[in-house]
Amino acid sequence: MSYRRSISSLPAAAALAFALLAVTLPGPSLADEDRTHLVADEVGYDEEFGLFVARGNVEMQRDDKIVMSDVLTYNERTKTLTASGNVAILLPSGDTIFGSYADITEDMNDGLIRDFRALLADQSRLAASSAQRINGTTLSLTNAVYTPCLPCREDPSRQPIWQVRADSAVQDDIAQTVTYDNARLEMFGLPVFWTPYFQHPAPGVKRASGLLEPRYSFSSGDAGYQVAVPYFITLGTDKDITLTPILRVGGGPDPAAGVGLVEYRQRFRDGGIKLEGSGTMEDREGDDDRDIDKNNEFRGHVAADGLFEINRDWRWGGNLKAATDKSYLRQYHLGSPSWIENQLWAEGFFGRSYFEARALGFQSTKRKRDRPFRARGNVYDDENAPIVLPAMRYAFVSEPDSYGSYLGLEVGTANIMRQDGREYFRLSAKPSWTLPYTSSIGDIYELHLSLQSDLYVVNGVDTESDLVDPNGANEFNGTVGRVFPQASLKWRYPFVRPGESITQVFQPIAQLVMSPDIGNSGKIPNEDTADFSWDTTRLFEPDRFSGNDRVDNGSRVNYGLQWLGYFEGGGTAEVTIGQSLRFLGDSTSNFNDSGIEDDLSNLIGRLAATPTDWLHASYEFELDVDDGNMEWQTGTVALGDRNLRGVVSYTSSNKEDPWNDDEQIYAGLSSEYFTNWEFKIGAAYSLEDDDIISLQSGIEYQDECFGATLAVSYVTDDAREDDDLSGDFTALVQFRFTNLGSIGAGG
Repeated sequence: MSYRRSISSLPAAAALAFALLAVTLPGPSLADEDRTHLVADEVGYDEEFGLFVARGNVEMQRDDKIVMSDVLTYNERTKTLTASGNVAILLPSGDTIFGSYADITEDMNDGLIRDFRALLADQSRLAASSAQRINGTTLSLTNAVYTPCLPCREDPSRQPIWQVRADSAVQDDIAQTVTYDNARLEMFGLPVFWTPYFQHPAPGVKRASGLLEPRYSFSSGDAGYQVAVPYFITLGTDKDITLTPILRVGGGPDPAAGVGLVEYRQRFRDGGIKLEGSGTMEDREGDDDRDIDKNNEFRGHVAADGLFEINRDWRWGGNLKAATDKSYLRQYHLGSPSWIENQLWAEGFFGRSYFEARALGFQSTKRKRDRPFRARGNVYDDENAPIVLPAMRYAFVSEPDSYGSYLGLEVGTANIMRQDGREYFRLSAKPSWTLPYTSSIGDIYELHLSLQSDLYVVNGVDTESDLVDPNGANEFNGTVGRVFPQASLKWRYPFVRPGESITQVFQPIAQLVMSPDIGNSGKIPNEDTADFSWDTTRLFEPDRFSGNDRVDNGSRVNYGLQWLGYFEGGGTAEVTIGQSLRFLGDSTSNFNDSGIEDDLSNLIGRLAATPTDWLHASYEFELDVDDGNMEWQTGTVALGDRNLRGVVSYTSSNKEDPWNDDEQIYAGLSSEYFTNWEFKIGAAYSLEDDDIISLQSGIEYQDECFGATLAVSYVTDDAREDDDLSGDFTALVQFRFTNLGSIGAGG
């Protein structure tokens, strides 16, 4: 006759013995009767052999640990306990251990489980023919199998996508590692990789020393074939170091080379730093002429990044980087910017105020034979690149008063130096006052008044051009200042028309901007207003320039129409069109070919619609009203959802800048129709050159345990920004194994 009994109904000795049964392999010794609960169909005690036995649906709970089995036995003489038949151990970590038989010591530190299986907290699975815990710190597995892949729903017996098999595996709790002997990586049950020795951090360990996944790359240019094998070393909970040897074969000018890369990271209570450096000895090409070789020369780079909190209002940081030559970083895939920016900064946030201070320096990574960086007729290189030491800015906005008006103030200073070329020191202040107002009939006004004051101390300024390195004929050295007042009044009258399917808002907008035709003297250099783009985002800005060195002088009227639509399902639509008419001022004070150089500006507009999640269309343009030509235009249409989505875009520009003088079209398709799969393909075509610019395609697979990416691209010579380090054709192949890292090859 079977029955269920609680441990509280047993004699004291039996209760104490069964208290010792609350066991898991990694757990400590337990003997507190009050915290142990046992239920079973039958409980008995054999006095002759000193055995306490529980049979039938045995379940014992000790604190937050649970042991279940068909039979549970404690031996008083050997101080051991055994569990047999459908053994299951539930751990507080979320892991669940299964077995057919368990035999462990009284102190719970050592033991053996046969037919070991474990479902870990992250849903990965571990199995072995037997598992033995030794000295309370080492778990030894025989014939081990590990996989993070979930069983197939239709056929759970099907082989997982991938798993690791090993003759033996050892988990060391002190070293926090798992080590495999004679390990095989299997995919769909077929072996694809073998290694006599393999080690990775134990489950749950976030940081541990060891090899990281290697990186492979190929380039038809100077970069050649490369392999990088990072080795990660943890130096504590707050710092680590990564050592990466990089080996290169092929490319040039040296046919083979090796680079040592070191990265150090450390976290502090109030911030963190990252230091990086690399170096090699090899032949290289000259910065100016690729035909000049420099034999057996040191090449390398250093870099540093940091961010620190001073207090709740202030923080500071910086990024510093330098390379021995212009092609080193690109050749070894350590970054490929056209300019390396070095910066130290500090900023403060308090109330309605903001302060920042920055120091900047630049290093070009372009050879003079390559396409250089151009702006306003200048060709920038290391000699005439600006050194900003320092630039400071303070901004303040007051609380609105009872009428809604508020005050603003911007104060700044900048000091720019060069190895060769012009230099200046600037001190600026710009107080302002803004009054918004809504009338009783619903039209909206905004009055804005400002007074910009600047003082410059300059050296080497060309008064007739914007060249940073003048020839001396029109050179000015000295002090110059200006005071530039400006007033603007903006008006708009929104008309709202609700509807069942769409709510429409139509509003005419007009703005009067008044200022004297002063301030843009040739004695004042232009350093921070390098580029200007005339589009709808700048149409109703009183000051359309981004910096301080050029003021938007003269008086003008800005006008436009805007229509907004809000669909019932959440979609939106927009039409904005506008223009500017200057009635006081000299057109020569503005940039040539900017769109606002004439009294009547070019017409600009934007049309955009997203009526549903599967459709988006936009079109922007700048139309020259004198000759009817489009100065620039860009349009995009995206149709579809994640199952199948297509994108077509068109861009053209007739600006004087040769970088933007082109007409291109791009088309792309992507799909996530199949579960876990994503497909992409795209192409860019030059209508002006009647030639393909680039092709890209990619296939990606990702599930809970495995991912793979194949990406292929082709770029023509004319489309590449830099020299021939990258090559025309690049490919990337990468495999990602959950909890094991990734391996890949690409270029």
